[in-house]
Amino acid sequence: MVPDNVMINVRIINEIIAIEYNAQELIKNAKREQADLPVKTSEILDGLKSEYNEKALARIEKVREAEEEFAEKQIDKIYKEHEEKLEKLKKVVDENIDSWVEKIYNFIIKPTEL
Repeated sequence: MVPDNVMINVRIINEIIAIEYNAQELIKNAKREQADLPVKTSEILDGLKSEYNEKALARIEKVREAEEEFAEKQIDKIYKEHEEKLEKLKKVVDENIDSWVEKIYNFIIKPTEL
């Protein structure tokens, strides 16, 4: 039979070996993760770049749509103003055409004396 103190020492040594083994595994895992860090960082950055690009393109599209809508409204406003001015001009012409023709006729046919 093995004395108790020897058995205790064996258990302590086994526990020290297990702790050392676990520590070595932790170190291996940490080194492996450290080696993978640049790749993971690059993947994360690529993902962020892609996400930001998508957001930027979506924002640009929204701005483009808003600008086009604004431009269409401005063009419609300009056309409406142009039509209103053209109608006013037609009204002035319709109201004055006869007198203008008469004045031109009199100017050509009956010139004024100097």
